[in-house]
Order: sequence, then structure tokens, then C-alpha cells
Amino acid sequence: MQPVVQVLPLWIQIVLAVIPALAAVFAGIGLLLNVQQSRRTNAQARAALVASCLKGFADDEDIQRAFYAIEYSKFTYGADFHGSVQECEIDKLLRHFANLALSWQTGLISTANVRPVHYYLKRILGDPELCKYLKFMEDWSMSQGVTEHPYVVLTAMGRALENNVKPIFKRQL
Repeated sequence: MQPVVQVLPLWIQIVLAVIPALAAVFAGIGLLLNVQQSRRTNAQARAALVASCLKGFADDEDIQRAFYAIEYSKFTYGADFHGSVQECEIDKLLRHFANLALSWQTGLISTANVRPVHYYLKRILGDPELCKYLKFMEDWSMSQGVTEHPYVVLTAMGRALENNVKPIFKRQL
């Protein structure tokens, strides 16, 4: 007794062999297209996170006051800082960028994704007076048993950005 497939005409046998092969090819193409779309969607989500951070930064008056105090070297950290309105503004600025840093720490975004805020972070984290406050917060947090304050993560992201900076253009000397 012959198998049923061999009894069928040759053209039907060929079709029965080609259909699964074509289905596998189309499934593979579909998988590749899905992977590509997933990468685009993930990149778009990361960009949206950073864009949202920039928008929040630009739209908030308290954050702007705090940033410009640092930008124009008008911020000083002293005994009168704690409990002041300026402390609330500075903390709001730092928390705003610390939220982005926490996303960076968990791997949701990379230093390449955060590059659009690099200038602002460099100005903030490079200010000597603000560094005094950040050091105070780190020491105070440790004394309270908090091993990793969000500002520490922000500082780490700032260092990572500095280490991974690629020049936009070459200077001519």
C-alpha cells in the first residue's frame, strides 16, 4: 500500500511541500518586522521620557528660578538655606532630574538617551555651592540609614554622562 501523498498528482505533492516552507518564510519575515517595530517603539518611549523631562523643566517656574540661580552663580549654600523657599525650589529641580536618573539607573534609558539634558545637568552638578548641598544630603542620608538617596543616583548619572560625552564638532586650533 502506497502512502496517500504518493497517490496524489505531482503538482499537489509539490504544493503540499512548498506551503509549509512559504509559511515559515513569512513567519520569519513577520518576526523580523515585529522586532524592528518593537525597537522603534522602545526608542520612541525613551525619547518621550526625556522630552517629558525637558518640558517639565521648561514649564515649571520654581525649577526655572532654581536653575537660573545656579546658572548665574547666584546660589549659595549656607546655614540660611535650610527651610528657605530656595531650598524647596532647588529640591524640586534636583528631584525632577533625579527621576530621570532613577530611570537611567534601572536601565530604562541610557546615557545616550539623556544627552539632551546634559548641559543642564552639567551646570547643576558642576556648581560648587550645589555640590556642597549634595554632599550634605549624601551625609545626612547615610546618617539616617538611607544608603542611596536619589540625588546620589543623579550625581552618578552626571558622571556617566561626562565619561560618555562625544564631541559634536571638532575645534580647529
